[in-house]
Amino acid sequence: MADRFRFPLKQAVRLAGWPFETRDRDRQVDAIVVLGAPLRADGHLSLAGRERVEEAARRYRAGMAPLVLFTGGAAHSAAEAPAMAKRAKELGVPAEAILIEDKSRTTAENARFSAEILRSRGVKSVWVVSQPFHLRRGRQLFRQQGFSASAHRLESSVQYQYPQLAWRWVAREYVAWLAHIFLAEH
Repeated sequence: MADRFRFPLKQAVRLAGWPFETRDRDRQVDAIVVLGAPLRADGHLSLAGRERVEEAARRYRAGMAPLVLFTGGAAHSAAEAPAMAKRAKELGVPAEAILIEDKSRTTAENARFSAEILRSRGVKSVWVVSQPFHLRRGRQLFRQQGFSASAHRLESSVQYQYPQLAWRWVAREYVAWLAHIFLAEH
């Protein structure tokens, strides 16, 4: 009888992460911003990092923005942004379209440090790229920096494909939102 009422992990993660998702319409922007994702122990991009870079490259090739900024310093290991930029070049994003912010260690710092770089280029609107659980806060932090920021969840995100990983991401995001609300940081 208990088996009839078991809620599969995949559905639980999707439901728990739903409040963090955004569904903005695609639009032209001045720059695509890819939020940092921890690298694997061997220095390569994680599943989340690869997905973010692939989505940014897809949006760039679709003509959504002339610039792509990769943000993320050495929060957990090596700096994330240079590794993401390297992969983007392999996917066809030209070096002259790539900007790198490699000092930040939190999502709030991603927005704050990226803002300086983006403003120096005259950027006013951005498209934030990350997994669905991370988008609402990422978008909000860029709006707080004065940008017209948009984001939309990836329908086939690794967040939905690998719930055994995603439940930690979603749980951490609840903590990050509390810190964002009460400490105005992260």
